[in-house]
Amino acid sequence: MVLCIKQFNKFHDNIRLLEENEVLKEKRDIIINTIKNNLPKETSKSFTIFTQGSYAMHTGIKPLDNDYDIDVGLYFDISKEDIKPVQAKQWILNAVEGHTKDVKMKNPCITVAYAAGYHVDITVYAAENADGKVYLAKGKPTSNGEDKCWEESNPKDLIKEIRDHLSDSEDRKQFRRIIRYLKRWKDEKLIKGNGRPTGIALTSCAYNWFAVEKDVDPFSGDRTYKDLDALIALIRQMINGFSSEVERDENGELNTFYRLKVELPVEPYSDLFEKMSNKQMNTFKQKLERLLESLEEARSKEDPTDAAEILQKQFGKDFPVSPRPTTGKRATQKAVIPSSESAKK
Repeated sequence: MVLCIKQFNKFHDNIRLLEENEVLKEKRDIIINTIKNNLPKETSKSFTIFTQGSYAMHTGIKPLDNDYDIDVGLYFDISKEDIKPVQAKQWILNAVEGHTKDVKMKNPCITVAYAAGYHVDITVYAAENADGKVYLAKGKPTSNGEDKCWEESNPKDLIKEIRDHLSDSEDRKQFRRIIRYLKRWKDEKLIKGNGRPTGIALTSCAYNWFAVEKDVDPFSGDRTYKDLDALIALIRQMINGFSSEVERDENGELNTFYRLKVELPVEPYSDLFEKMSNKQMNTFKQKLERLLESLEEARSKEDPTDAAEILQKQFGKDFPVSPRPTTGKRATQKAVIPSSESAKK
């Protein structure tokens, strides 16, 4: 049995955001200064700025398409009763428009894209409400009326809950590694834009079901973290979390489907898989089952290279596979094979 500890550590180094963080930080700071300088004082309110998303949670990975992003949240001192959500977003759009050639208002945010393969997503919140809650501005000018709305959100508490999960800092590092492995697996195995789970959905799965896997030397206290075992245990829990339901199709026939429900760890505790269709959920479950089979098969191998080859098929080329060593016997055999010129003699 192998655990591929060195391979997983190298894999993590390959996919973790590191050098790119500085570039993203630079883009973020430029955008923030642009907003501060260009917001018209007579129409805007004061606001505070914070970084959100995987960058802030320390769970970011390098994107396969090299489209790096960072999420910026703006807490405005406004009530959702005082201004329409699209109007508040328009303040930001006007402030950053022309900063690059590609600035768009999307349903949840304003996106500023750079030609170098980076973009900044800016979200707008109403943070001064009678009920004490925070609301996210959603919609754009062309959206249907019901899609232009203030949606309850709690980004700062979410960041803290994920970033500070687990009291032991080394255990927390394994938790973050497992999240990154899941995200890269998603990017490799689930087609982008085809109803696949979001990053925060997978993060919340880990938040709910991840268990630390490690060996502790009773004498030295040295710890060996077993990421492969941790992944296997988590995927099993996710698969076991699916519940079967039955629906009747347009022909009146009953069909069984499976759904996984995982709530956001903070208010409003929304179901993070709610928007996935039954068909998409079935595909997700099947992919998880194949992943579990591969993880268990890899662990059963005696040769780390055999195990790594199996894992690379799930996690992509960034999962390292060491070249197989040439045995002494084979090397000797190759050494005595005569060249074509020697054979002629």
